[in-house]
Amino acid sequence: MDILEGIRVVDLTMWAFVPSAGGVLAHWGADVIKVEGPHSPDPVRFLKGTEMPDGETWMYRHYGRGKRAIAIDLKADRGRELLYRLVRDADVFLTSYLPRTRKSLGFDVADIQALNPNIIYARGSGQGPKGPDAQRSGYDGITWWGRGTLASSAMGVAGIDFPPGMVGHGDGISGMTLAGGICAALLKRERTGKGSVVDGSLLGTAIWFNGPSIISSGLGSDFMAAGARARHDQRHPTTNTYRSGDGRFVLLSFLGDHQDEWVDFCEHIGRPELASDPRFATSAARNENVAAGVAILDEVFSQHTLEEWRNTLATAKGAWSSVQTPAEVFDDPQTVANGFLRPVEYPGGTLRLPVPPILFDEEAGDPPPAPSFGQHTDDILAEMGLSAAEVEELRSSGVVA
Repeated sequence: MDILEGIRVVDLTMWAFVPSAGGVLAHWGADVIKVEGPHSPDPVRFLKGTEMPDGETWMYRHYGRGKRAIAIDLKADRGRELLYRLVRDADVFLTSYLPRTRKSLGFDVADIQALNPNIIYARGSGQGPKGPDAQRSGYDGITWWGRGTLASSAMGVAGIDFPPGMVGHGDGISGMTLAGGICAALLKRERTGKGSVVDGSLLGTAIWFNGPSIISSGLGSDFMAAGARARHDQRHPTTNTYRSGDGRFVLLSFLGDHQDEWVDFCEHIGRPELASDPRFATSAARNENVAAGVAILDEVFSQHTLEEWRNTLATAKGAWSSVQTPAEVFDDPQTVANGFLRPVEYPGGTLRLPVPPILFDEEAGDPPPAPSFGQHTDDILAEMGLSAAEVEELRSSGVVA
């Protein structure tokens, strides 16, 4: 895609959260230069459980998409000077490193702004840039899922007394959010000529993400958990979940409980008489007799498989969905039509990757491939004006790889 064509990003990041922000910017067309150490590649390249046959990991390739890779030793004076030369021509500096590392290696805010006063300095952290834990590491499992309240909310919804394993990936949604903040800062600079310091955090994203539960808890309740636990205490029978005959689930979400949707639904499920049953003939009656309605619909839904219900409800007026597995998303007609998953070819095989969930002119764009370690070192240094002999001398001295 060419949305951010002409924007250059220096990406000094590791793991998944902040690298994913760079991946989004690269997907949208920015020239994102990923900087790694000659002897310290991004650890996510070797993340256990995500390996592909050719040695790279699909997790790295997901969040490293579209970048160019250079390996520079930032502990060496000549290495830092190469970084500084990249920064002078960049629009965005993106980092995931903690303050003490940024200061010791000379790429903290003041260092970078001294080189390029109008640059967007973007940093991602676990707990935010201020407060007693600003210097502490954070990961999606402990910060987004744990401290960010999502594990607790999952316990409340499930009615269990022990936190379940993490569901979802806080790194990806947090990186997408940070990328949006960077784009807003770029728009501000376009209008005012002034750069900004942009901060994103796993904790902040989790609090925003779980806002309804957090807001309601401040008022003495839990909006999400209370609504999810009691199947027979919902507003209407058609705001509920039902088990199909083959053990799958159908979600009904007729939030307005409109009469025409209810009548249409009764006809679709083969029980038209329910529409005129005094217990369910009006929205108020359905609200008063939720338990009876749920019991009837439990029996109705148990009589057919999920696939049969998908076909039966395909033309229903009310909102509904099946509970899909991750594997089923690949063939979901909406996924296919909108291109939410796209193939990328690698030596180890085809990788079907999610795209950033924003369409421009109804197009998401194909995921560009992620670079191998140090793949573009020579090209980037040549663009900076270094000769082949100079590059070879830097490589032989261990400054680059």
